[in-house]
Amino acid sequence: MTVKAPELLAPSGSLEHLHMALNYGADAVYAGVPRWSLRVRGNGFSREDFAAGIKEAHDLGRKFYAVLNVIPHARRTDSFLPALDEVAALKPDAFIMADPGLIDTVIERHPQIPVHLSVQANTVNPLTVKFWQKIGVSRCILARELSLGEIEIIRNECPDMELEVFVHGALCIAVSGRCLISGLLARRDANLGACNNSCRWNFNTRNIRCLTAEIEDDFNHPGEWMTLEEDSHGSYLMNSKDLCALSVIDRLIKIGVDSLKIEGRSRSPFYAGIVSRAYRLAIDAVIKGEAVPDESYSLVNSIMARDYTTALLEPHRPDETQDYETNTPKRGTLEIVGKIISQDVNNIMTVEVKNHFESGSKLVVSTPQGLIPLDASTLRDLKGNPLEVAKGSGWTVTLRADRRFDLSTAVLLRKDD
Repeated sequence: MTVKAPELLAPSGSLEHLHMALNYGADAVYAGVPRWSLRVRGNGFSREDFAAGIKEAHDLGRKFYAVLNVIPHARRTDSFLPALDEVAALKPDAFIMADPGLIDTVIERHPQIPVHLSVQANTVNPLTVKFWQKIGVSRCILARELSLGEIEIIRNECPDMELEVFVHGALCIAVSGRCLISGLLARRDANLGACNNSCRWNFNTRNIRCLTAEIEDDFNHPGEWMTLEEDSHGSYLMNSKDLCALSVIDRLIKIGVDSLKIEGRSRSPFYAGIVSRAYRLAIDAVIKGEAVPDESYSLVNSIMARDYTTALLEPHRPDETQDYETNTPKRGTLEIVGKIISQDVNNIMTVEVKNHFESGSKLVVSTPQGLIPLDASTLRDLKGNPLEVAKGSGWTVTLRADRRFDLSTAVLLRKDD
């Protein structure tokens, strides 16, 4: 039986994100239309960027999806059509959307552009998938609240519908992002793209009261005050670990999921690249009948994250999916220490320093082909004098390499074992 390789879909918060993701192995990228996607903060895409990004993706034979997945209130809908028409004229490969009224408008107004149903629409069963297929939607991005078994049921009952599943990135405490906490506490509506990640905060509530429990047992005592345990940092009740589906990616591929999606438009371009490479290697290995390579796990463990879980794809105890102790992501083993701004004919690189490193540090250059070791003892100032330390932001130094790099995709890193 031939197993079809799924699309690898990566996030793009800017043209630099897009360039890194595509060069590190993504088959497609998605970017938010300003004011109409769920990433108001850190969205670096202007109309000109959309045009350039779509061209770059298409020149490489890849795809570009424009995200219009807000669920707007009435006062905002009047400005939707001008924004829609402007992006549609650039011919993205699909729109990612959640609001039924906006979807209906797009299908009528721009029938030549496919619509992918956003995860915000909370699709959790095959009947819903068939409904959206009847409406004219070409792909459903399934809710994160599904197990592998449930995804397989939907696949079997909806064989002609494209299905997309999130495989990596941040998780939300609410049902696929439909959260009111940010709006209630900070007047920043998550469903309009302004979530402030309130679920990561340290809540110091001392007690909670059971007012709705109807059955009295060892855990529920109606009307009785119950102690909420906390440490000196507070209680991170809703702080989920990050999703990493590498360990079950073979199941998702065998089920027949059409697209595997990485979350993270607000993360760095390096994140978009390195996670794309990790999943590119994993997908290619599984298609060849091999195990997910160690390098895939090494790459995702090398970046900042809140530990990892397969979340609801597999059954877990609560302590295996939540981090109750801290809301601070772990640093990982790789840290960006500089931007390589030039490389001369002798392979001497001029580096704009971002973070502290030393002549004895273990340095590597991240490339689409993997991590390349670099000799930090060649650290010099701009006059060629040896340096012991590159002190941090504001410094410019040089390093010698033994090969040439594509500076548009090369990232200088310190590796801390």
